Amino acid sequence: MGKKFYFIIGLLIVACIISASFAETTANKTSSVKSVAVSAKNLSATTEMEKNNQMQMGYVCNQPYAICDTAICVPDKNDPTLMRCSCSVENGSSIGGACDTWEPVGIYMNDDGEWMIQAGYSVGQVTSTFSFAHSAPVEGNEIDPNNTPSDYEGDVYMKSCSNASGDGIFADCWNAPCTVLPKDINADINTDRPASPYAVCDCGLELNNSEWYVGVHGADKCNNESYCKDFIISAGQKHSTDLGIQKLGNYLADNPGVDPSQPYKIEYCKNCTDCT
Repeated sequence: MGKKFYFIIGLLIVACIISASFAETTANKTSSVKSVAVSAKNLSATTEMEKNNQMQMGYVCNQPYAICDTAICVPDKNDPTLMRCSCSVENGSSIGGACDTWEPVGIYMNDDGEWMIQAGYSVGQVTSTFSFAHSAPVEGNEIDPNNTPSDYEGDVYMKSCSNASGDGIFADCWNAPCTVLPKDINADINTDRPASPYAVCDCGLELNNSEWYVGVHGADKCNNESYCKDFIISAGQKHSTDLGIQKLGNYLADNPGVDPSQPYKIEYCKNCTDCT
């Protein structure tokens, strides 16, 4: 974890401190995105069947988004039912709500592939969705050279978590609103300026789960029995996640030219004694 962990925690703290000053500029986008976000307060009233249907009817969109597939989250200091998660900002195909409900605001990618905050915006706004951008596409971490770039280094696997007592906890980031800060928060707001490659997402808190999926970096973590309980991690219900993975996988396989930088398969952790 080391330096990367402390960098992410520092990013979360900075975002919490300055978010109030950016509220007026981003209020309209935050309001529209939060209308499709799942909060901890209404999770208790949402049946599992409704959540599964929501994922099954998800849309594949091609635009900037945040992916929280391996994010470790911390509670919001003002609302313990709201989790703050640091998530990678990506561009391309992902599955989420209706595309027009999570169009990015105030952020774009320049010709050099760098994220930029648009002049006049204090921060950028994106939505947390799901993709295979970081995924190990097939067993053994092998890739399809005809559909995957030579510099691809993804190593995220889907790990199944379970708790017989049904008291599992995770952060639900699917369709959550996310804020992208400029790299220099003191830079002139009237100019385009470089953005952080990470977004801070306001995720809901899922309680009392018996089974769920988390993403892990590297197959060696597949057999880490304590990983699911050591942290509050961005995750998803098993059945709805399987449906989303199937739908996105079918789309990428049927449209290989739409997002050539992304593999079209994701590998699940297996029950094994040596996953490396």
